[in-house]
Amino acid sequence: MNSRVRIAVTGLGTVSPLGVGVSTFWNRLLRNESAVSATENSTLRSFAPVVAAANGFNPADWLTKKVINDTDRFTQLALVAAAEALADANFLEEGGALHGVDGDDVGIAMGCAFGGVQTLEAGSAKLAQNAAARLSPRLVSKSIPNAGAAAVAMKYGIRGSVLTYSTACASSANSIGEAAYWLERDEVKMVLAGGSECLFSPSIMAGLRSAGALAVEGPEDVSRWSRPFDVDRKGMVMGEGAAFLVLERLDHARARGAHIYAEFLGYGASNDAYHETAPHPEGAGARLAMQRALRAAGMEADDVDYVNAHATATAAGDRAESHALRAVFGAHLDHIPVSSIKGAVGHMLGTAGAIESLATVKSIETGWIPSTLNCDNKDELAPPDVVQNCSRAAAIRTGLSNSFGFGGQNGVLIWGKEQ
Repeated sequence: MNSRVRIAVTGLGTVSPLGVGVSTFWNRLLRNESAVSATENSTLRSFAPVVAAANGFNPADWLTKKVINDTDRFTQLALVAAAEALADANFLEEGGALHGVDGDDVGIAMGCAFGGVQTLEAGSAKLAQNAAARLSPRLVSKSIPNAGAAAVAMKYGIRGSVLTYSTACASSANSIGEAAYWLERDEVKMVLAGGSECLFSPSIMAGLRSAGALAVEGPEDVSRWSRPFDVDRKGMVMGEGAAFLVLERLDHARARGAHIYAEFLGYGASNDAYHETAPHPEGAGARLAMQRALRAAGMEADDVDYVNAHATATAAGDRAESHALRAVFGAHLDHIPVSSIKGAVGHMLGTAGAIESLATVKSIETGWIPSTLNCDNKDELAPPDVVQNCSRAAAIRTGLSNSFGFGGQNGVLIWGKEQ
C-alpha cells in the first residue's frame, strides 16, 4: 500500500432481495439461493416477466406511518439499511439517536440512478386522468434523487457533506469512492456511503426492455433467469434494495475500539466516451478504472485475490468486462476467482456498487466467496476461474469490485484485510 490515509469499514447495512439485514443477505447468498421470481405486478410483468424484489421488506415494520406517507420506496429502503449500518458501527444509542460523533463531522454519500420514480409516475398517472388534479405537495420532495440521503440526514442530524451521485449503475461505487476523499481531507470523521434504488416502474422497465437490456425469456425455472457469464444469458434481471457501509479513518476506528471489517484501499473512475447504453466492446473504460484503482491503492494487478464482477448477464457487458479483466490482469487472471452476485439478487442498478462492495468486504472477513448462480455453460471469453453455482472457501486478502453503467460510467473499488 502507499502512504495515503488509511480508511476502515466499521459498519454494514442492507435491505436486499434476499431479505432485510446483512446476516440474512450473506447467509442466503452463501447458500446459493436466488431471489429472482415472477413479477407480481401484472402491469410490470408485461415488460419484465421476472424481477429480484425485496419482498421481505414491509416498510410498516420499520417506519412510522408519517414517514411512509412522506417518502418513496427507495427512501424507505435507504432509511432501514442506513440504520443497520450505523447501529452495526456502534454510532446509535438505544433510542436510535446518533452518538459517539457530532453530526457536523458525519457525511452521507449515496448513489441513486433515478430517485422516486414510483412517486413521479403516480403523479403523472393522476394528471393523465384529470389535468386539473391536485397533486401531493410532497411529490417533488419524495421523487428527487437526493430525497433518500436527505431523509437519512434529517433522521440523525447529519450536517456534514450529504451528496447524491447519479452515474447509472456505477452510482454507489462512485459514492463510496468519492466519500473516501472526504475522509482523506479530514472534512468528516465518518461517512455513511452506499446507495438505494427501486425502479420497478412501467416507464423504466419498458425503456430497458426496448434497449434490449432485460431478460424476457429463460428457463422454465424463473429463479434461473439471471445468468452472468453464461453462454445462454438473455439479459439482466432488475433488482431493488439499499446497502451502506460506514467508513472512517482507521486511527479513529481503532481509538474507539470499533470492529473493523476491512480497509478501503483504492478507487478508480473513468468514462467509456463511446455510447449511451453499450459498453466499449474491448472494455477500454473499465480497464482504465481498474488501473486507476490499483494505482490509488499502490498495488500491482498480481496483488488482487478476488474480483467481484459487474457482470449483469448481458452479452455485450459481460464480454466487455472479460476483455478488460484480461487486459488488466494478464496471465494472473487464470488464478483469480471471479464471481457476480447478480445471479442471486439481480441488478440493483444504483445500489449495485454498494451491495457488491458489501459482499466483497464479507468475503474478506469470512473467507468465503459467493457464487455466480446459473453460470452452467461459461462463455469462452469469461474469466477462467468463474466461481460457478456454489460458494467457495478461500483466504482473501484483497478484493476488487467493478461497477459499470449507461453513459459509459465506470467505478472500481478495492478492499483489503486490515493490516
